[in-house]
Amino acid sequence: MNRRLLVLAALVVLAAAALVWALRDSRDAPASDVSSADAADAVVASSFVKESVRLRAADGARVAYSYSWRSLAYDKAAARRLMTPAMQERYDRTMAGVTTASRRDRTVVRAEVVDTALATASTTYARVLVFVNQRTSGTGLDRPTLDLDRVLVTLRRADGEWKVDELDAL
Repeated sequence: MNRRLLVLAALVVLAAAALVWALRDSRDAPASDVSSADAADAVVASSFVKESVRLRAADGARVAYSYSWRSLAYDKAAARRLMTPAMQERYDRTMAGVTTASRRDRTVVRAEVVDTALATASTTYARVLVFVNQRTSGTGLDRPTLDLDRVLVTLRRADGEWKVDELDAL
């Protein structure tokens, strides 16, 4: 019995020592997966930045998801002005497939942003969830349609302006 008690006491002391060592060691290690406003690399976006990215994301989604067969070149140019060069290339590829069908079917798509939700923001990068209602009409449809879309918009700050870098429909 005494021997078991001694072994148990030794195990408790070892466990306590290991716990103290682990806690002391973890204070010195940087927590790269934990964000803190006290961290040296932390960036806390101002309310101005947060509002700016929400407005630009809403505008970018509305313009990129709206077009008319009558003004397709103008609509595409307006959307491209709000995008990074990489996003412009992806947008051009997508719209190349839309152009022919849009003219043939006289398609008009109007996007209306219903709301936005900020996912993350820093002074150079942001992601915003945009709730978009898309109304589509055209000769290829029996009646106009309404699509309720959710788009995750990634923005990057370039040359003092927020530009759409990705549009991910959810």
